[in-house]
Amino acid sequence: MAKSGRVRVIRRVVSAALLGVVLYWVARTEGVAELPSRLARLEPRYVALAVLLPFVAVASGVRRWQLLLAHEGIRLPFTTLLGSFLRGRFVGAFTPSTTGLDLYRLVDVAGRTGARAASGRAILVEKLHGLVALSLVTFALLPAGLARFFGAAGLALAGVLGVTSIVGLVLVARPAALRALASRVPKKIRGRATELAEVLASAPPTPRLVCEVAALGVVSHAATATVFVATGLALGVSASPFTLLVVGNAIVLATLLPISVGGVGVREGTAVALLALVGVGAAEATLVGLLGYCVAQPPAIVGGLSELFGRRAPSLA
Repeated sequence: MAKSGRVRVIRRVVSAALLGVVLYWVARTEGVAELPSRLARLEPRYVALAVLLPFVAVASGVRRWQLLLAHEGIRLPFTTLLGSFLRGRFVGAFTPSTTGLDLYRLVDVAGRTGARAASGRAILVEKLHGLVALSLVTFALLPAGLARFFGAAGLALAGVLGVTSIVGLVLVARPAALRALASRVPKKIRGRATELAEVLASAPPTPRLVCEVAALGVVSHAATATVFVATGLALGVSASPFTLLVVGNAIVLATLLPISVGGVGVREGTAVALLALVGVGAAEATLVGLLGYCVAQPPAIVGGLSELFGRRAPSLA
């Protein structure tokens, strides 16, 4: 068997094993045992909505990524990027935060096009835009009582994330400013900083691109947070949709921290801590987060099946 054939076989065996782990993990996660006893009381329409919303977030994220790649001169079909994104979601199920997803996409596009630096810039700019969008969604929820749940520290964190990301976007789009900043770092690392500045420097985006990417980021983060509104309503917890949306947004923020694999534990802990403020018990709050985790897995499972059985376009590298 040729080396490329052996690599494909190994990749598919590993993919099959990891896919099995994902399904087993979902089935064995603490609290899942309580779900069957509550299935009869789950509201089907809200469960269906909860399953649909992660795909809305994925579609928005892929389109945003496609626009930023095109800005870097990389034009790939939406379906190609969708497959890469879903496979990245599958890999990301085993890594902290979005590390696996981002690294997989970067390498996949670089392998297809040979444009590693441009692929990296697109991912970086996408992440910065995503943090700005998350900050916008967070502050848009202030009228819904967000300050009560987040407190001053949480609001400050959301603000810092947004402002820092905007500064990063400005620097990436202004090569002269990026180079000037690199020239002021300590002499020991100035050479590497200058090289990095050259790699990160990108052409300024058009106002239309900025607006499109920002809107898609808001849609993606709002859809992800709304998953927990749907799971809360499906479970019939005693919290308003606005409260569940605030909690869902807090869960999105918390799972950005790379302190657990796939956000497991962080998601449920955040739900328990915040929903306790409105009198929701720990068991019900845990189920809100747990069901939100379960319904978010279909895109990752589709990605795993794609990795296992799908055919890829040949690399251009």
